Amino acid sequence: MPKSFLFAVVFGAGLTITAAAQAHCDAIGGPVATAALQALDTNNVNAVLPYVPATAEPELTAAFSQAMTVRASGSDAKGLADRYFMETAVRLHRAGEGAPYTGLRPAGTDFGPAIPAAEQALATGKVEPLLEFLAREIEHGVRERFAHASGDRPKEPMDAADVPVAREHVRQELGFIGYVEGVYLAVQGSGHAEGATASKDCGH
Repeated sequence: MPKSFLFAVVFGAGLTITAAAQAHCDAIGGPVATAALQALDTNNVNAVLPYVPATAEPELTAAFSQAMTVRASGSDAKGLADRYFMETAVRLHRAGEGAPYTGLRPAGTDFGPAIPAAEQALATGKVEPLLEFLAREIEHGVRERFAHASGDRPKEPMDAADVPVAREHVRQELGFIGYVEGVYLAVQGSGHAEGATASKDCGH
């Protein structure tokens, strides 16, 4: 089995998972923007500082002071100040992850079922529904890919006409193995944010 191909499958799956989590942090309703608004509403910048690296605290604190001053100028100014501070907080958070900032995603953006399930577990203090959800999803994923990969093995290609069928079977087999390995690597991953510079990290 070409290890480079398997690595590409697993690495690609990891990028998909990481990208979804990071995108969650870019949303107006995500944890970083929510903490930013909470900081403004309570006049307490400490509510959002845990989401950025320590080195970014001076910049975020200065932006907080500016936003609080502008907020006092009226409702229109308040909206602009809130947006500015949310964007600053998210940008600094993403920089702490070593990721680019591409703007705030709108509230209500659908990031799939996994992130809401994880948030619900944290909100309720109950992990069992999340475990059941993940178990169902993993079982479905394994069974679906296994069904495609475990069919009758085509004969060894003897001429060019036999190659396309054999190639598709190889693709299904390696896809199945890569999926299983990707799940295993995710399970074996550290429970703490790897390489994160902030104590709360959305991307890992």
